[in-house]
Amino acid sequence: MDKRLLVLRASEDIPEQEVNNIITQVSMYGVISDVYDIKSYVDLKNALNNGNKYDYVYLATHGCDTNFGNISGSLNISWFQFGALICATECNKSGSIFLHSCCRGGLNQVAYKMFNCCNNIDFICGPRNNISPVDLIMAFNLFLYYKEFKHLDPVVCAEKVKNSIDIRLVCYDRLDVESEYTYIAHCDLYSDDVNKAFEELPTEIGTPIVEETPEP
Repeated sequence: MDKRLLVLRASEDIPEQEVNNIITQVSMYGVISDVYDIKSYVDLKNALNNGNKYDYVYLATHGCDTNFGNISGSLNISWFQFGALICATECNKSGSIFLHSCCRGGLNQVAYKMFNCCNNIDFICGPRNNISPVDLIMAFNLFLYYKEFKHLDPVVCAEKVKNSIDIRLVCYDRLDVESEYTYIAHCDLYSDDVNKAFEELPTEIGTPIVEETPEP
């Protein structure tokens, strides 16, 4: 079965070159890419619910430890909402890797929230410090090279990026995180937020939803 990459371009200022760079690189490894511009919750839901299952999800946006969104303000998604959507749409394969081109602070909290919401999310990878867009692209290029060409473990791939170009790319592995006391405490603390995220999901999650157009 062919491997697939889902690119979610979730802000208007994400350069076309960044997206083209990633999809061109993975095509050399035989990975098929789908690219979606995300401007609303509806866009996100429909992108995740397109019927394909992905080995990689590349999220290009602006985020912090609680949510992500775009510069225009039309998109504001909590990590609990994102994790619930991933879980409900079943868009990712077992062992899939989430590449976060954002969240340079609080990535561990983002990983905790997404792991808590979806048992089918196994790896979450992103930068640990503030870096330039060029550095970020180089870091993901190396990560994907080590993963797809050298067939290394995702955590080892992130470590090799640091050793190669001195960029702290971190990869969180569910199997490692689940045994951490801080993660267990986090799950207890935010159980209501997880439940709320699932309760707010569209009723017909398997059917694409369409935004209503206001009457003139």
